Amino acid sequence: MGNAQSLVRTSGALDSFVTDLGSDIVYERSLGSARFLKTVKCRHKNGPLVVKIFVKPDPGVSLRRYYKRLKHEREVLGEIPNVYTYQSFVETEKAGYMIRQWVASSLYDRISTRPFLAPIEKKWLAYQLLTALRDARNKKISHGDIKSSNILITSWNWLLLSDFAPHKPAYLPLDDPADFSFFFDTSGRRTCYIAPERFYSAEDHPDGRKTKGKDRQVDEEGKREAKVTEAMDCFSAGCVIAELFLEGAPLFSLSQLFKYREGELNVDAQLGAIDDNGIRSLVKEMIAINPSTRPTFDTLLHTARGTVFPETFYSFLHNYVASVNEPSAGVFSFAPQTGPTSTTSSTPINAKATQTTAPLVVSGDVFSEPLPSDSDHRMERVWSDYESVEPYLLQDFEVEPLEETVKEPVKVEYTTTSESGKPFQDIFPVELEIPNRDSKLLKAHGDGRRAAKEDGPALILLALLTANVRTCKLPSNKLRALDVFLALAPHLTDEAKLDRMVPYVVELLQDDAPLVRSAAARTLLQILMLVTVITPSNASIIPEYIIPALGPLLGDPEVSVRCTYAQCLVALAATAGRYLEMAQALNTDFKSRTMREGHDLEAVQFEMSPDASLQELQNAVQDHLSTLLVDSSPTVKRATLHNISSLCVFLKRQRTYDVLLSHMITYLNDRDWLIRYAFFDSIFDVAACTGGSSLEKFILPLMIQALSDAEESVVARVLTSLTSLCELRLFQPMRIWELMSATLSFLYHPNMWIRQGAVAFITAASKRLPTSDVWCILYPSLKHFLRSDIREVDERSLLVALKPPLPRHIFDAATEWARKAEKSPYWRSSRSARSESPKASLAAVKSSGAGLRQKSNEDEVHLNKLHQLGMTVNDENKLMAMRDFLPKLAENKQNFESRPSLLTEVDPKNLAHKRTIELQKLGVVPQTVFLKTGTDGASRSSRVSSARQITSALSRTPVLGTPRSNRTMSMDYSMGMVGAPFEDLRRRLAMINGSGTSLTLPSSVRDPRSPTLGTLATLDNNLTSGTANTVISDVPVSVPHDRPHSPTESLASATTSFPTAIHKLHVGSIDSQKAAPAVGSSRANAIGLLEAHTTLRDGSSEASGRSSPVSVSGTIRGIERPRLPSLVPISSYDGRETGINNLLEHMYLDNNRELQDEFGPRVHEGPIRRRNAARYSYMSRDSSNRRVETSLIAHLGSHSDAITGIAVSPDHMFFVSASDDKTVKVWDTARLERNVTSKARYTYGQHHAKVKAVCIVEGTHCFASAAEDGSMHVVRVHVSTSQGAAGGIPKYGRVQVIREHRVESPGEHITCMVHYNTPSSSNLLYATTHAVIAIIDLRTMRVLQTMQNPRHFGPVSSLCLDRKRTWLVCGTATGVLSLWDLRFGILIKSWTAGASTGDKAVKINQCSLHPTKGKGRWIIVALGRYQSSDQNLTSSGKLTPLIEVWDIEKMALVETYASRIVVSASQSLEEPVEVKAVEAERSPAAAIAALVRSRQELPEPPFVLRQRSSSQRVSTLVDVSTSQSPDVLAFALGSEFGGHSTIHRSAMAGQDDSGSGRAGSNRGFLLCGSEDRKIRLWDLGKVERSVVLSSPDEEGEKPTYSTTRSSSGSASIYAETWTSGTANHNNRPPQRLSLVNHSQQNLLKAHQDTVSVIACIDSPFRGGLISGDRAGVIKVWRVEGFE
Repeated sequence: MGNAQSLVRTSGALDSFVTDLGSDIVYERSLGSARFLKTVKCRHKNGPLVVKIFVKPDPGVSLRRYYKRLKHEREVLGEIPNVYTYQSFVETEKAGYMIRQWVASSLYDRISTRPFLAPIEKKWLAYQLLTALRDARNKKISHGDIKSSNILITSWNWLLLSDFAPHKPAYLPLDDPADFSFFFDTSGRRTCYIAPERFYSAEDHPDGRKTKGKDRQVDEEGKREAKVTEAMDCFSAGCVIAELFLEGAPLFSLSQLFKYREGELNVDAQLGAIDDNGIRSLVKEMIAINPSTRPTFDTLLHTARGTVFPETFYSFLHNYVASVNEPSAGVFSFAPQTGPTSTTSSTPINAKATQTTAPLVVSGDVFSEPLPSDSDHRMERVWSDYESVEPYLLQDFEVEPLEETVKEPVKVEYTTTSESGKPFQDIFPVELEIPNRDSKLLKAHGDGRRAAKEDGPALILLALLTANVRTCKLPSNKLRALDVFLALAPHLTDEAKLDRMVPYVVELLQDDAPLVRSAAARTLLQILMLVTVITPSNASIIPEYIIPALGPLLGDPEVSVRCTYAQCLVALAATAGRYLEMAQALNTDFKSRTMREGHDLEAVQFEMSPDASLQELQNAVQDHLSTLLVDSSPTVKRATLHNISSLCVFLKRQRTYDVLLSHMITYLNDRDWLIRYAFFDSIFDVAACTGGSSLEKFILPLMIQALSDAEESVVARVLTSLTSLCELRLFQPMRIWELMSATLSFLYHPNMWIRQGAVAFITAASKRLPTSDVWCILYPSLKHFLRSDIREVDERSLLVALKPPLPRHIFDAATEWARKAEKSPYWRSSRSARSESPKASLAAVKSSGAGLRQKSNEDEVHLNKLHQLGMTVNDENKLMAMRDFLPKLAENKQNFESRPSLLTEVDPKNLAHKRTIELQKLGVVPQTVFLKTGTDGASRSSRVSSARQITSALSRTPVLGTPRSNRTMSMDYSMGMVGAPFEDLRRRLAMINGSGTSLTLPSSVRDPRSPTLGTLATLDNNLTSGTANTVISDVPVSVPHDRPHSPTESLASATTSFPTAIHKLHVGSIDSQKAAPAVGSSRANAIGLLEAHTTLRDGSSEASGRSSPVSVSGTIRGIERPRLPSLVPISSYDGRETGINNLLEHMYLDNNRELQDEFGPRVHEGPIRRRNAARYSYMSRDSSNRRVETSLIAHLGSHSDAITGIAVSPDHMFFVSASDDKTVKVWDTARLERNVTSKARYTYGQHHAKVKAVCIVEGTHCFASAAEDGSMHVVRVHVSTSQGAAGGIPKYGRVQVIREHRVESPGEHITCMVHYNTPSSSNLLYATTHAVIAIIDLRTMRVLQTMQNPRHFGPVSSLCLDRKRTWLVCGTATGVLSLWDLRFGILIKSWTAGASTGDKAVKINQCSLHPTKGKGRWIIVALGRYQSSDQNLTSSGKLTPLIEVWDIEKMALVETYASRIVVSASQSLEEPVEVKAVEAERSPAAAIAALVRSRQELPEPPFVLRQRSSSQRVSTLVDVSTSQSPDVLAFALGSEFGGHSTIHRSAMAGQDDSGSGRAGSNRGFLLCGSEDRKIRLWDLGKVERSVVLSSPDEEGEKPTYSTTRSSSGSASIYAETWTSGTANHNNRPPQRLSLVNHSQQNLLKAHQDTVSVIACIDSPFRGGLISGDRAGVIKVWRVEGFE
């Protein structure tokens, strides 16, 4: 008749009966298989219900009599706390219903549910059962059907006696068990707890058989309707108590009860399983066969008081828990309603049996916190009453001495003494916040950790807490519950702590409130620390349950939670180690007992070894520690280092060294001084664990460096740590002298803590030194700091005798002086630390005060300033004693100030001190606006012109502005708008700059399309007429301090370097003699540069001083007036904000204008033929008598360092050269024809580092140059031709920076660049030293695509772009070629070049598409070797590969261009071998190892012997020069040379190498510049016609060229052969004069250093060649072919 029955599920049409109760009650499932009353579970809006249905056999049957009896019982029993009656009764035509609230667990279920009931809990339930029956009997009501399924148990072990059965018969026939099954055996278990006297037999009525049927029926009904006596309920209650203490085993079944009734069954054997003698005696009394001998419930409770049941049950606990369970007033109200449906729908919810959820209270549109639930009230009640509750928890056990009652474990210190100097306070032991109670955790039991021997009443109170803490709504009550948990912990057994308390605390780790999560972590660790004994089931609780549960706290969004866990990690490690030791002790004890009992020991060998368990535990703790050490919050890092000693002991030395120390060292670079302070606060513990070796190598140098830290508290902490380490005898004597020399000057420091720390260290160090060294070496240096001699070197004597410190204001002024005068001789160190021993360095301190240093005039000025501040002669001596310390301090201060701040949030109070504002941190939500596509020019011009006409009649009050800055980085907001979202921000910005007009941005966020700077001058408020233009940035920016200024800043500073007058602005004013000027707007670009740092009006605020991003067309514009909506919408913005509309219109016009506005007009491809240009006749290259001759046209030596790049303009009007001398020069090709001069047209020197790459912007007179500092500039060369016939004289204007870009990572720079145009963009493809390949649109300076080449392949040295821009091949410095798909950004394949060189390491100098062969799939690769092959060249005649040609489709080597030196010209070439691409190493480690192996054996450089004869010496030098490596550093290629232009990128057409006719076989050339200073011309169509165009030895032997192919024809070698030994046929040395003349000619003509760059030029003559070498020399050649 109770709740859910085990393993029994029935189904039927019971839902049709439930529907009669109304729509509020929904049928869910059937409970049990009873035939008398059908029990179902239903759902209601207030919670689940239990409905018992009596199906009427006849609709005319009335249940009025039973209804009255049940109602009477409900009213009478409602005041008994342990009784739970039916709450509602409904009768319909078909059935009668008894309704009560659903309670999840019955006593039968609870007995078999974990955690199993403890003995004290069983007694508590038995006491409640007897109390409930006594109270009901006092009300003259009996139960009639007491069994374990009718006794309900709440989650806090509160017993509720339910399902009173006045409607069931009191007596049952003995000879007919059908009645028992029908009325009482609802579960089908056949258990029978009905008193024996309730069964009657025929002998009790001997005349019963003779009576008539009607009379017999009346007699049986009388038996059934008789009342149940107290003795009957006593018997049933005794059976239930016996089942409770027998762990769920039933005492009687129906047949056993019949035997027991007849005296045939003895239950002493069953009751013998009950350990408690009192309970056993109690049960025997209650189940006596004779009803008269059974005691009453009142008697039972009276006799069991203090013996069977604890006294606290009677005097306190029962009444207190009952009062706590009372529902809170005002939370629920139950208004009875009439009618059957209303009766069921308003079913009340009794607080005794459920936990309710409080609704949310809504006030307006703001949701307040939820109302406190009943659980909150209960928790608050227990917390406030705990001080009065605690004395009852051990009251009954105080019969024994306290020492015997409470276990005393081994004394293990689990907390450390809190020091005043520690940045964090110890969180263990946890301080409790309970009213009227001491905050100490173990108040009643001293300072040790203790636990109860057995569970007492505290376990009952714990059940009440754990059941309610889960449903508390208020975080404050959850915190109170955690405090009560800890207060209860000493009164519980260790097993109860781990099984009953820990799971609920772990659940709070996932709470929504950060404060609760933090407190739960702290409480959990404290509970674990209190445990001293564990059971086998809890042996692995920490690695398997606790650590995984604490894992989510590592990524908690709240810093305070992570900080708390960081402090708990130390305690977790120590506790885990202790638990592991206890688990191993249990395992050992278990094995020993197993062996004593004779069991097989192998059967129990399932436990992990101690070392493996410890290692697994260390790995888990190490993972958490590593995460906390790299946390983003400095507070978490500091908390992790608090009390780190226990963690070091747990991790052991090696893990401490590898994990802890390696992460801690990085903290010294942090901007937050508290982290550095925490480092040195904990370094003592780490050094003590890692030992002296790590202290000497790593820790001590960092501590010495930190003695000059910018924060004085850190310095004081370092001195304290040094003192502790010295006292621990971890320093060698030589280290002590070194530290002594570094700390003596601190005796003059104005900070008292630093002085005391220095004195403490000196005192501790003197105890480690011999007495002779102390008085002979240390004291002579020390006495200069003392006012008088001392008898003993101790701390007190030194502090008393110390001279006064250097005044603070003098100290600060001197530090600032040292900060500004880095090269001042006064601050320059006078002695070298490397040349002196520590003792000599210390002895030199004696004369530091008396010695005078060299001073400059600036030093004298600063010293005079210090004297004016009050510095005396003694102070000057003290300053000189600290002269080695102050420059280091000044440098550290400057370094820390230049580092970016790590603050993640913006304090509004700090806005006035910031130059940039991050709108996201102020809560500004950005809005995405989409611009429309461009329309035709007519419609756009008509729209703009109509807008001009509409707005021409409006106000014309002018304002100074820049369209570009407004268009890209600013928004204008009207001051007149009420409730504008940026009103407060605008006021803040006005406060910062002193005006309401602008807040400028740093140069790092300038519009990349507008690098030219200007200054947004501020205007007076009267000028703006109520309109403010606020320039704001919505992206966080950081200004790198190690980067040089941009070139536009240099240009701007150059324009304002001379004094400028301050002009007043009189625009729009009406003079008495002049008419007002008409003001209009125009879209024409005006090129200019605004004056910086000027004031526009008298009394107006100054500008911010920071550069502003303005366009090259920055002009003075009229004020942005309100505009009417455009006739054609240009964006998705539909607002009326004037500033935003202006911004969008400017952006729209900017995105749809032509590129020539900034990059200049389009330039055609190919050279311009000028008038009167010299004409040259060229013979056909097919002529058999053709001979090539090279003429030197110009020798340009303006560059002072190596040439790194040459780029030719599309029309060959000029070319630019880049050099390592940080300049890019522009050379006019027209001067090569008329007046050859070595002076460049322009020298672009705005790069502040070596220029490493240059390229021409396709179709324009612009070039892009990249430098070593990571900068990339796009510069326009203003050049035009005179009007008239084609080929007029070019006129050069100026060079102008139009774009800027910087790579992201420090130390990274661009190595190579390629530019190409698309229909919608102007793309610049570049690669960097960090193997990054990026494509940037020069129009918008947006990065379109970024690809990361594998870094272990090395820096990218060259790029080869497909003609259709679909793929890219990049070569690296390690010789790896990588093929990328540009469409999807996918790395397709990487292979190693240099296959023809064997295993020698190579580098790729340049790669390009083959001009005539391969249909655009062959690439030419120039190789450079890291190992010299000179010996092979001269001796073995081996081929030296110079250039490889790869087929990227087949991944095969198809052609090789090589050079060799042979003794005899008849020596034949070896047949080439077919080579397939070898895939590059994917593993970085393997790639690095292979590179190291390839470079292990490097030959020594060639050595030249000195000869006596000068002629022989010159000859030797010439020979050595000719034996240099022929490796190709640069090449230029094309389809034809010497009369036809080279192939441009846009015009290159794919041709097959097997083309038909002469066109396919005779076209193509390759010009190479190599390390041996030669320039070679390879004829790709016919290699035999190849020549050396320039060589240092022009008169020497000429090489021959030959070709050899493989048998399959798939591989070819083109060889250049030099013959040695045939240059001089006689043995007579050359004459000195001839050698000198020969060398002079070579100096004038050939390159004298490695040829690094080469390019072709076809203007002013065809067949032009430009070459540059490593010495900075550029040579221009003309190549002619004639007979």
